[in-house]
Amino acid sequence: MGTRVNALAEGRIPTAPRGVGLSPLASLLGSRPAAALLAGIATLQLGLVAVGLPGWPCPMLQGLGIPCPGCGLSRATLELLHGRWRAALAEHAFAPLLLAAMALIAGASLLPERLRLALVDGVGRLERRTSLCAIVLGGLLLYWIARFAFDREALVELAGRRP
Repeated sequence: MGTRVNALAEGRIPTAPRGVGLSPLASLLGSRPAAALLAGIATLQLGLVAVGLPGWPCPMLQGLGIPCPGCGLSRATLELLHGRWRAALAEHAFAPLLLAAMALIAGASLLPERLRLALVDGVGRLERRTSLCAIVLGGLLLYWIARFAFDREALVELAGRRP
């Protein structure tokens, strides 16, 4: 771990086994400005929705008229933050994962450098071992397809409401 942390601290990309790079999440966490920007945007989106203002419109819904895989995540995350697990999971099953990812990204933007670099290294190793980001994205797509196949009316109703 020390070599990778030192490489990141020096601004170099750590070397990984051939054909294996940093995970997408570790790459994001490795850039404090990018992590802070994403955490700020996500917080602003949740804040807008929490006070009843429209958040950013979904480009897929606006352009194609089809709810995206993330439609309902803002509302579901707010339900989760209010402790209403059942309502959150009814809105979108991936709300707990989004909340965990947001906490991780916000933490990476606020942690002292040494701890942040250790976090980046640990997340990178986890992603390389498990392909966690790919699994989560694949699961999100399968969940979206299942919502279309088995509960299209609820999904369309969900998309008709504000994010």
